[in-house]
Order: sequence, then C-alpha cells, then structure tokens
Amino acid sequence: MSSGRVRPRIGGGWRAARDPAVRNPPGRQGYAARVTVPITQASAERVPELASLLGRAFFDDPLFRWPMREDAGEEAVAEYFDAFDRRIAEHGWLWEAGDGLGVAAWIPPGGDRTVTEIDRELRPAVARATDDGGARYDVMWEWIAETLPDEPFWYLEHLAVDRKHRNAGVGSALIEHGLGFANRDRVPSALETSRPANVSYYEKRGFRTYADADVPGGGPHVWFMRYDP
Repeated sequence: MSSGRVRPRIGGGWRAARDPAVRNPPGRQGYAARVTVPITQASAERVPELASLLGRAFFDDPLFRWPMREDAGEEAVAEYFDAFDRRIAEHGWLWEAGDGLGVAAWIPPGGDRTVTEIDRELRPAVARATDDGGARYDVMWEWIAETLPDEPFWYLEHLAVDRKHRNAGVGSALIEHGLGFANRDRVPSALETSRPANVSYYEKRGFRTYADADVPGGGPHVWFMRYDP
C-alpha cells in the first residue's frame, strides 16, 4: 500500500518486488541469461487482472501483513491495488510484461505530489484493511519515507510475477526496464523489501543495501536498497 504521509521527492510507496528474476543491466556481471519479454505500458483496462496477480503476490508480504487486519487476505490486497494502479496507469507509470505475466510500477522523480494525492483518495481503503484506523500503517510509512534517499530517484513501487512464470526472466525484464530510466536520467533507483531472500537477489543485479532496521513499534525488518547508474 501507499500512505497518506508526505512523500519523499520521487514518488515513494512500498513493496519491493516479489518475483526475483532479473535481466542484466548493461555493464553488470553475474546475471542470468537475457530473455525476450515484451514490456508495455498497462492501460486502466488491464488493471483488474494485474491487481489480482498483485493480491496473490503480496497478501503474505510482511510489509502488508503487519499493518493490516488479521483476516485481510488476497481480496483486500487486490482491491487496494486495483484502485491504486488505475490511477498509476493514467500517468503511464504502470508496466506489464507480456500478456499479464508480470507487472511493475516505476514512479519517476517528481512523482511524489501525484502519489500523495492518490494516497489521500484511497485513505478509506487503507482504513478498511486495518484494525487500528491505519495507525501502524502511518508509523511504518512515515519511517520508510524518512529512510528513502534524500535526492531525486526512480522508485520501484511494486513488482510481481505470476507464479507460473517465475524464474523465466519476466521480473528481470520489468526491473531492467526501470533501471533503463535511471541510467538515462543519471539518477539512482531505490526500493525497500522485508523479504531476506530478495536482498541477495537484488545485490546480484546492481543494488546495494544502504540501510536496514526494524519498523518502529514491533514491525518487520526492512532492507533499503539502491542502484546507482
């Protein structure tokens, strides 16, 4: 989810990728072989199918589970993504791999005001998905916003790949697509993840961990990672 907090100067958000399967950025070593996966801008009409994929991918992610109600499952997560990504798609920031094989949202530098407006619109959805009026959610995202880089950067808001197509280069294509923007603009890319397995995955693909700690108030451990062109 994204919160109603003041965002960093890129966009901001949460959820680093669930699928790890990334293609080589130019000049990096130790990556899986390249595969051809077409990446296209996702239209609003594609969002329901992609939101369902995201619901399956993220309902058990620690960054989702901690602030949400215990009984909030895939449907609640998919409902949120459906609303959020419809708005993201209108700005051309939502990307689809193949025909629903995977999805990623890359927020550009300067996208923070737009994402903050979206957050405010979706605040009722956040409240429905939590059991404390969004208090844990706010604490977590205020802390995350303070830890993200204090400079313009491309932000991997979320990424997921259909389970049947993981380890086939789908996530790789989506990530390399966003890193291409960062390389073009000569600015970093950043993400955060609460899944330990993702850390080494992203390190192999040019990211480095620049901070890690537990969310204040008993939340999950989070790794903050960045890629520098």
